Amino acid sequence: MRKLLVDILPIFIALGFGGLILVVGGRYPPAGKIGGKRIFRGMVKVYEKLGIRYRMERFLEKNGVVYHYGRKCGLKQLCIVSLVMMAAGWVIGLKQGIFISLALGGVGLMLPWLILPMLNRADNERMLSDIRLVYHTLATQIRAGVYVTDALTEIYSGVENIRLKEALLDLGGDIVLHADLLTTLDRFQARFDNRYIDSLCITIIQAMESGQAVELLQDIAEQVKDVERTVLEKKKASLDRCITFCQLGMLSCVLAVAIYACLSYMFSASLGF
Repeated sequence: MRKLLVDILPIFIALGFGGLILVVGGRYPPAGKIGGKRIFRGMVKVYEKLGIRYRMERFLEKNGVVYHYGRKCGLKQLCIVSLVMMAAGWVIGLKQGIFISLALGGVGLMLPWLILPMLNRADNERMLSDIRLVYHTLATQIRAGVYVTDALTEIYSGVENIRLKEALLDLGGDIVLHADLLTTLDRFQARFDNRYIDSLCITIIQAMESGQAVELLQDIAEQVKDVERTVLEKKKASLDRCITFCQLGMLSCVLAVAIYACLSYMFSASLGF
């Protein structure tokens, strides 16, 4: 009876966790307004009462889940994968003991959620060159007299990163269709967890209000360039270390073969006498 209970316990835990997500997410739907008024503070909407489901969806969107785990991956799909991995970790750890099983189940449950921010940070580093291009292009067009909204609708053309290009394309389309820059910028900023994109949105708002944003755009572009240089230096140092380890490994193999050949020759010579 005890063995049967231990075997089916992961199934009850998975079902309970999934039911909790559905109940809580359905009971607390996303709130779009507070008291009928939208609060816009630093390009981020602040809500007093948010549902867990809404928070989780925002987390997935900001970390680009569809670009790392697949276009069809959403909150439900990722929760199902997490529950399956939790059950698998539980079953694998049963042979080692109940505490090992609990630990592996917890790791399996949280692993997809912990890997996603790491993938997003790597994606942010790959975006640096495109973000710097966006800053330079926007500053150049504003200096030339192009209106900010017109510049934003065409700024995606030189971007190579797929995630950033699609977001800029949607931004331009929303500006053309809705003509509400604050809302479209808020929606654009919500798709990233990147401080340089946050700074870009704030700078665009300042450009709309005062028209004095060219120097600020250039300064941030130089900062992005410095960060990009630092990232490249880190990658170069990592590549140099990898090459050094490979060379040491090859040298160790050659030395091992040479020592083995020498020892074999010495033993064979000694036995020959």
